[in-house]
Amino acid sequence: MAYGGWVMKPGVTMIRTMTVGILAIGLAACQTVTPSPSAPAPSPVPSQTPLAPANVSDPGSIAFRINPSGNGAYYGWQMQIVKAARNKGFKPFTTEQLSAGQMKEYTLWPDSYQVRVYRLGELKSESWVDVLPGEVTVVYADYGLFSEDVKISREPDPARIDPNIDTTIWRIPISTTYGPETLFTDNGYRAEYTGPQNNGNPVGTGTVEITRNGQPFAEIDNADITGDKITGDIEYADGRVVDGDYLNDSRQIEPGSTTKWPDGTSFTGTYRVFDPLEGELRMADGNVWQGPVRERKPSGQGRLTWWEGGWMELPEGLAFPNQTGQFVCGDETVAAGECYYYGGKKLSGPDELAALIERDRQLAAKAAEAAAQKAATEATQQQVAAQGGCRNASGTFRDNTGNSTLQLDSPGQGSGNFVSYTYGSAQKYRFEIGFTYVTTPDSISVTYGNGTYSDAATGQVLQRMSVPSGTVPCRFDGNLLVMDGVEYRQ
Repeated sequence: MAYGGWVMKPGVTMIRTMTVGILAIGLAACQTVTPSPSAPAPSPVPSQTPLAPANVSDPGSIAFRINPSGNGAYYGWQMQIVKAARNKGFKPFTTEQLSAGQMKEYTLWPDSYQVRVYRLGELKSESWVDVLPGEVTVVYADYGLFSEDVKISREPDPARIDPNIDTTIWRIPISTTYGPETLFTDNGYRAEYTGPQNNGNPVGTGTVEITRNGQPFAEIDNADITGDKITGDIEYADGRVVDGDYLNDSRQIEPGSTTKWPDGTSFTGTYRVFDPLEGELRMADGNVWQGPVRERKPSGQGRLTWWEGGWMELPEGLAFPNQTGQFVCGDETVAAGECYYYGGKKLSGPDELAALIERDRQLAAKAAEAAAQKAATEATQQQVAAQGGCRNASGTFRDNTGNSTLQLDSPGQGSGNFVSYTYGSAQKYRFEIGFTYVTTPDSISVTYGNGTYSDAATGQVLQRMSVPSGTVPCRFDGNLLVMDGVEYRQ
């Protein structure tokens, strides 16, 4: 059966959507569509060549193709791919409106996709479309004078399009239709896979990028995710080398794997994700720790073996290398016994350790006594200041802007002076006034003299003025003086 010059093959699905009236023909004939300037340059239709057998890791594609005959409703068609059935990282998209003789081909990893076709915003078709490795599935908008059809056909090679028909084709790469797939997030680590998928399963090889707390940690090229393992060419940001693979199921490096760092430190044992958890830690100085490990350091209960020989049991590895106390120790020729350390230094015996501990106790007691005396003195000073309040205020104070200065010549009562600078356009002005005052703990009574308002640059007096005297609230804590709500500090 033929529609608009396209021959329907066996197995083709056809969805009849509507009948177009004769009156629409004239309207359709007046429409023209210009491709978007941002669209990729058209690819030439390739010559027909034999296809190599497809691999399971090869992508396929969905092509949205508009009947190039130019008859009927040949403008305003759009395809939308809503989601993939199983694959991760798919990015839904909607094509721009296409017209007669245009085609957009989207590269996709094999899966089933929910596809919708619209014309001028009206839904014409919705179905699940299968994409197979190495094959092109065509969603074909066909139309005639009296009908519109959306047909779905699998054509192994887009070169089967009649080369005599002027079809414009845009081919969209897989990087546009797919983003990274999150493989795992655990203990601050995040791994994202970019590469072939087939119905929800990674196939072939791709790239895995791993971050830790948002920072680059490792990258695996030629990453093969088969069974429980992620294998490939891995490069760690800190230069470490690991001889084991990452296990998906247990979310960790294989137990028994060895990690080596550029400074000479190495670890063999069990891991939490990529972090050493428990085993043998060989430190850069040659000492060896057997036990729990945190951040490449001894942790928890374990045994330390010195590089020059001998060993020591530590109840808490975090104390190393500044361990202090009595420990069980020995070597190949000496039976286990007691040894004594202070700040990581080996001592002659328990008496020396006891003397050093007593010294520390006395120093700590003296420090605590001095701190208590200081706190008591400060508390007394604050109490006195609180009791005296504004009666204790004297000296020079400035407001928070630094433009105003207040001077009080003595506590309780005396003479004072106030200076404030203001600005107008490019000029600076100075206001100054003297006064006498009497204070109580929570108030200040001020009697002002005459004030002057002058040009700050020349000293020229612009105005003389008087200010009403009075009493306002006041408080003072030894540093902060607040008068009538305005803060001043010494």
